[in-house]
Formats: sequence, structure tokens, C-alpha cells
Amino acid sequence: MKSPLKLYERPRLRNPYLVVGWSDAGQVGTGVTDYLVGKLGAEEFGEIEPHKFSLSPNTIIKGGVLEEVEYPGTSFYYWKNKNSTSDLIIFGSQSPPQSQHEFANLILDVAELFSVKRIYAVGGVPANIPHDENPNLFAVVNSARVKRYLKPYDVEVGLDYYGPTSMNGLILGLAKQRSIEGLSLLGWVPCYITEIPNPRISEAILRVLTRMLSIDIDFSEIESEAQYANNQIEEVVSYIREQNPDFLRHIGKLEKAISLEPPEDRKKFFKEIEEFLRKQDNS
Repeated sequence: MKSPLKLYERPRLRNPYLVVGWSDAGQVGTGVTDYLVGKLGAEEFGEIEPHKFSLSPNTIIKGGVLEEVEYPGTSFYYWKNKNSTSDLIIFGSQSPPQSQHEFANLILDVAELFSVKRIYAVGGVPANIPHDENPNLFAVVNSARVKRYLKPYDVEVGLDYYGPTSMNGLILGLAKQRSIEGLSLLGWVPCYITEIPNPRISEAILRVLTRMLSIDIDFSEIESEAQYANNQIEEVVSYIREQNPDFLRHIGKLEKAISLEPPEDRKKFFKEIEEFLRKQDNS
């Protein structure tokens, strides 16, 4: 069977790292990868043909005429780092709704082909936090060695979790089976605004990631995007408050719940907020 993986060229790369991001909560992951590709001037060298991994592609219709069926971008980019002995491969995409295992393995096939040293998966995770809290980053790693590597960086490592995995978790798990080091660098996204792009969290991840990779980029554009997005989020929250004053009370509870002890009290507050938001969705 013909492979969905298509490489247009095979650039000569020195000990490359791979950065992978998804269009997840707050579009944080692709916010990171898209910004890196744009600011570094990274060059496309391959793709995963998306047809078998997409359930509902978009159509472009103008004046009643269907002009194009559009699939999510699934391209690989490379960039040669003159300030380091390691180059970079970048891949950003929507999380495939089907055949995730095969999709992840195709990415890892590219990683093995170029002898990737380490995989950096980035993204956003929904959380019960208020929207005006400073970005809080955490990491998940696939080995104790990588955990030690993170010590110089201001990133939490100590999450306990059992449940369904994201593409980031799948990539790390499959990479471990291939003896490839990997870490997920993630930011918490307020659960009630996960559909709104959150470049502030993407920026926070980029500032740590670029230190890790010895990359120097201009942050001014994403700083402006973050400020603009923050203003939009405030407008959305203000509108919801005006339409339903109870929302103000629940946001206030969120802010108070951050410092609540014991943990059972925090869970109670978060459950109330989730129930409130669920009622708004059903109204």
C-alpha cells in the first residue's frame, strides 16, 4: 500500500530536534509551530497526505460554485541553526480524528529517518483556572533522563494522571518504544475559553522552548497578538457577564478556588462552574 508520507527532499540536518504541535485548546500547539516556521523562515520538505485521517474536510464555495475541498495542513519543515550543533524539524497540524496511532507513527518515521535527538511536543490543556491567571507551564516526559534535563527551566514536572491520551501523549509513548527521548511542554487553558486562540500561552511556551533549543527569535509579533487576544477574551467574558450576572459569581469562585484547601473544596467549586457552563451550552 502506498504510504501517506511524502518527502519532497531529504535535507542534510545535524542532530536535529523535532517540535510537534496541534490545534488543541486555545490553539496553543499550532500557535507555537506556526510562529517558529514564520520567524525562522523554515522550509517545507514533506507532508502526510491527510485524506485517510480526516473525517470532515472543509469546502470553499464562492457564488454557489465549489472551488476546493480543503484538508488540514500536515507539512514538515526544517531549519538549520547556525548558533547550535542541532538543527530543527517542525510539524504542526490538527489532531487527526481517526487513525491517530498510524499518524503518530508516520511522524516518528521521519524522526528516525533524520536521527532526531529529542521530540518536543507542545500544546494547551483545558483547566479549571480563571482567564486572567498568568500562564502556568508543566511538562510530561518519557524518561527520567529527560526529567533531569528540565531542572534548569521554570516548568512543573510531577503530574499524576490516568485516562485518555492526547496526540502529545501518544507521540511520547510511541517514541519511548523506539528509544527516542521526548517531552511535552504544555500550558493550562481556561476551560471556558478553549475555543478562542490564546497566543499568551503560546508565547510562554515559546520563551522556554527557544531557550532549550538555543534559538533566537523576535517575540514582538506574538506579544502584540497576545495583547489583542487578551482584549478579545475580556470582551467575551464581559459580554457573558452582562447577559448572565451569575457568571461573574462563578468566575469569582474560580479565582478564590485557586488557593482553597483542602483539595476537596477546590473540586466542589470547579464542579459548580462546569455545571454552570454546561447549562449555558444547553440553553
